[in-house]
Amino acid sequence: MILKDKFFTIEKQNLANDKAYFRIKWNVENSIYKAHFPNNPITPGVCLIQTAVELFSILKGIDFNIKTLKNVKFTAPVNPLEFPETDFLFEFAENENAWQIKALVKENETVFAKMSMILK
Repeated sequence: MILKDKFFTIEKQNLANDKAYFRIKWNVENSIYKAHFPNNPITPGVCLIQTAVELFSILKGIDFNIKTLKNVKFTAPVNPLEFPETDFLFEFAENENAWQIKALVKENETVFAKMSMILK
């Protein structure tokens, strides 16, 4: 895991059957935000995807890799100055030694990203 505790920290988490919830806090002082972009930090889409993978790995207690990204939509930028904390909501099912994941990244009514992936 490369982003946890450096780029984000977990504030809360909850698991219920085939759904999970994480509340994370972005570290606006991280060097990624200094490069993307100075004076207007935006969370890169690849970091949202990696954060989702790391959170699911924490949930299951093993490291996962992305086998397939099926559908990824970035619908609004995550500016950590405006949205210092964000929710990651997961729905998941195990299928043929892999996990099918649907993740939603949001804060209140603002949806930042939707993604479907297969992790192995």
